[in-house]
Amino acid sequence: MSGLTIEELAIPASIDDADAGDFVEMTRVRNEIEADSVGSFDLAFTPRELLPAWQDPDEPKRLFVARVDGRIVGRAVHEVQRGEDVTSAWLAVEVASSHRRRGIGGVLYDTVAGIAAGEGRTILQAFTLHRADVAGTRLDSPTGYGSVPREDAGARFLLSRGYRLAQVERMSRLMLPAVVTDVSPPPGYSLESWSGPTPEHRLADLAVLHAAMSTDPPLGETDWQPELWDQERVRRKDTLNETEGRLWLTCAVRHDASDRLVGFSNLAVPAEAHRPVFQNDTIVVKAHRGHLLGLVVKLANLARLQELSPGHPCIYTWNAEENRHMLQVNERIGFLAVGYPGTWRLDL
Repeated sequence: MSGLTIEELAIPASIDDADAGDFVEMTRVRNEIEADSVGSFDLAFTPRELLPAWQDPDEPKRLFVARVDGRIVGRAVHEVQRGEDVTSAWLAVEVASSHRRRGIGGVLYDTVAGIAAGEGRTILQAFTLHRADVAGTRLDSPTGYGSVPREDAGARFLLSRGYRLAQVERMSRLMLPAVVTDVSPPPGYSLESWSGPTPEHRLADLAVLHAAMSTDPPLGETDWQPELWDQERVRRKDTLNETEGRLWLTCAVRHDASDRLVGFSNLAVPAEAHRPVFQNDTIVVKAHRGHLLGLVVKLANLARLQELSPGHPCIYTWNAEENRHMLQVNERIGFLAVGYPGTWRLDL
């Protein structure tokens, strides 16, 4: 295509730096592409909120942009897990609706797929996002739970390159304000809550819980290796979160006899009250399941949100479709399905 260039985008140290303009423009294009997929800007990030994810040394990524006549019209992402035994790479390709069907997505894909091949990766993986109201032929998840529309643009793009569906997730939304029922934990447990960074005396417990997030939720046929977390990684993550400008609310459940945290849930809360909140991680370690602790920590954090930062329109969260227990917890709170992300895999 005439006037098309592909270049790797340097990640600025700060959004306030003089060289951050391209990152800011990339964020705008990213948000427009995602809004086109979901029908709103609910999932949009500000450049300041998005930047820390690109600065995280524990989740290395490379970012490429497509320009037409100097203007950014698309992007591609290459991401890998850390570790010597990791054989997979995650790829993402997004093109503005005004510039699709011109071969730009293919060129971006070839760029990041070529990097993965050069690194010796034998598994390529990707995400697609599909609205809940899309009609047409469905493609079923190999897990037996969930499906995605086969004719959606993202699905067609990956199927044409040999990918297969590996898992379907559910994107759920809870409209606010919500009714919060009793949040008292069962006997033998108590709740601890904080805003911002993890308290020093709980860093080790949070490292264990974060590591469990990489192993305990259902993965379907996705390749995802166990992650290594220690106190320093928790500190690094908290430090990056502090630069976003969002309020991070965490509620954890304490096992009183051992004085250890055995579950937690967190919320990322934008400064602007008109924007949605994201519920990210929720986990209860296996030895302490069966006591409704996941429901308790989610409700407790919801109550804190409505106390500390009221006025937000809704909360979004994501779960594997086969994670029926957590989905039942969300449904009990009032979450409803609004989208179905698909995870795709290509074995080379």
